[in-house]
Amino acid sequence: MVSVLMTIAAYVLAWDTRVPGRSRFFLCGFLLCLVFVTVLLGMRVSLDWSWPARVQPFVAILAAPLAYIGFASLTLDRGKRWNSMLYRNGGFVAVALVGLLSPIPVSADLFILAVNCIYIVRIASLLSYSPDDFLSVPPHSTGLWRAAIYATLALIGLMVVADGLVFAISLVANDPQLLTLLTGVSGLFAGFVFVVALIGVPLILRASQRNVPARAEASDADHALMQALNEIMKDKELFRDSNLTLARLAKRLSVPARDLSGAINRTTTQNFSRFINGYRIAYAKGALLETDLPITEVMFEAGFLSKSSFNTEFRRMTGLTPSQFRIRGADG
Repeated sequence: MVSVLMTIAAYVLAWDTRVPGRSRFFLCGFLLCLVFVTVLLGMRVSLDWSWPARVQPFVAILAAPLAYIGFASLTLDRGKRWNSMLYRNGGFVAVALVGLLSPIPVSADLFILAVNCIYIVRIASLLSYSPDDFLSVPPHSTGLWRAAIYATLALIGLMVVADGLVFAISLVANDPQLLTLLTGVSGLFAGFVFVVALIGVPLILRASQRNVPARAEASDADHALMQALNEIMKDKELFRDSNLTLARLAKRLSVPARDLSGAINRTTTQNFSRFINGYRIAYAKGALLETDLPITEVMFEAGFLSKSSFNTEFRRMTGLTPSQFRIRGADG
């Protein structure tokens, strides 16, 4: 059941074009690794085959690095930083695989335990990133991606506990069947909790925010970039695209995404989300006064997907709800 649910999740993610292709590739790889590990464990427990025990470590050791690369790619432009991150992690995994193949008398569980511990720290570090650092994520989706990171950390943490227990027991136990059973049960339990976490974590977790450094003075280049940005926003109304990301907007302007983010922050003291929402609220105000469209339709036309975020931003910028604003406008 767990493997079926994770296979479905991988299939849905693979066809979700809102997620950048490279992130989809690595995150689907992560999910499929979990599927294969679960299937191999099932074979070990149910069929008492020996070869799955030899294959399983090579699959299990890939899961955490694939998850990290998938999430980290959401924060990087294509270029030197992306290539460097890919090479570093690829080299690390290659060394770990060589360790598994080497004849040294060390349990495979110890290698997997070490890799998972390292990548728990690396994945957790992504939670300190601000929404603007997730260059390829629409502002309204940042919370969901953070919840996915939390769920992944919960899963890998359970895998660490399970591998640690198996390794510890292997030091004192001489019963191979007991070890096989413990390994299988712990892996299946970890997969089950992962599926539960995917459903429950988005409902109970809030994203942590990284401390924002002191704002630097805007340069002439920042003002020139903002002029080009404002022109394209007014002419093309790109803000009406609910899936607009910092990376896509920077690509339209032919500048690095981090340069665009910095220019917005230095010239307006706002982050990317607040800046885009300013345009969306301005558009919504005009539509509320000049048309008879229902408020929900105005919300979608302006680029919002959530009624709560639309009302919150509208009240923050005008001091009124959309319906109050329309009534006051009608009264002159």
